[in-house]
Amino acid sequence: MKKIEVFRFIPQQKEFWLYHCLGCLAVIAFNRFIAASDDRNNLAELTAQAVWFPLFTLSFLYYRYEYKKRATSFFPQWKVSIISIGFSLLFSVVVSFFMLVSAYQFITAEEISNTLETANESSAIKFFFKLLLNNSIFNFILLFAWTQSYNNIMANRKIRENEMLNLRLQNSLKDAQLSNLSNQLNPHFLFNALNNIRFTIYEDQHKADRMLTALADILRYSLESSQHPKVRLEQELEIVERYIDIIKIQMEERLGFSLDIPETVTHYLIPPMLLQLLIENAIKHGIDNLRTGGIVAVKAELHQQTLILHLTNSAPDDIDKPAHTMGIGLNNIKQRLFLLYGERASFQAMQQNSEFKVTISIPCEQET
Repeated sequence: MKKIEVFRFIPQQKEFWLYHCLGCLAVIAFNRFIAASDDRNNLAELTAQAVWFPLFTLSFLYYRYEYKKRATSFFPQWKVSIISIGFSLLFSVVVSFFMLVSAYQFITAEEISNTLETANESSAIKFFFKLLLNNSIFNFILLFAWTQSYNNIMANRKIRENEMLNLRLQNSLKDAQLSNLSNQLNPHFLFNALNNIRFTIYEDQHKADRMLTALADILRYSLESSQHPKVRLEQELEIVERYIDIIKIQMEERLGFSLDIPETVTHYLIPPMLLQLLIENAIKHGIDNLRTGGIVAVKAELHQQTLILHLTNSAPDDIDKPAHTMGIGLNNIKQRLFLLYGERASFQAMQQNSEFKVTISIPCEQET
């Protein structure tokens, strides 16, 4: 059963009442100042103001109620303004009428004669309607200012809500893209690893057990790291070592591997599976295509507040083949870096004779 939100006629927000009451007090203070300077009838003025405050408040609350009830925030702004003008015209007359009815008994014939130069019944009616017109104009200005301010506040709130919604949608899309681009182990690697483990079981059970443990660690890391946009470099290096252990068993003496990672940088954060995917790409598009195999070298260095990762691997001596055609893996990595860091990250890939080099620069970030 859907939860129905019941709109309350009386606002519950303290800020609403604070601003409304401060505004009304400012109006009353202004009226008292004018009345004192014009030497008006204090009793009539006080009675009118005592009636004005609750009537004006109820009128505005009714406008607010209708605004919420009819979802006026979805109307065009010009239409909302027209509704506000019509409402202010009608209720300014209503409020002014009840103000005068309440205060009129305290108005003396002398005040009427001073205003209209006569004090008969006809002049009393004229005096009443003159006061009604003057007060209606004043109350119209106030009601229109109140309702239009409310319209603007609600319109701005709607804009902010839409901006937040768009931001959440963009973040959801970004998360989906990152999930799509990252943490995807190559199914060929899994198939070959499981196949090699199956054959190794009959030759060296201890070796097969180590391979199976390494593969389980890689799979666990792949699943767990998918929940985090970044991991510590030292965590990534542990998985890289297990990955290399399995690959070396598959490739035997055809793969040489070296790591040059200072301990001073291992606590910095990098995207999960970044190094593993770089090494996998280097083996797939480089070492696998060389009959005698080759070398994969990974190096990290710190330059000011930037972590720089270098990967160099042996590759077929084919300078006519552009670097970006060596697999979609590098393109995926480049997109991930842009989604996570924007312009703060850089990615370079180039082939020089029989070597393929990738350089990645990302901001230095630590766990908080």
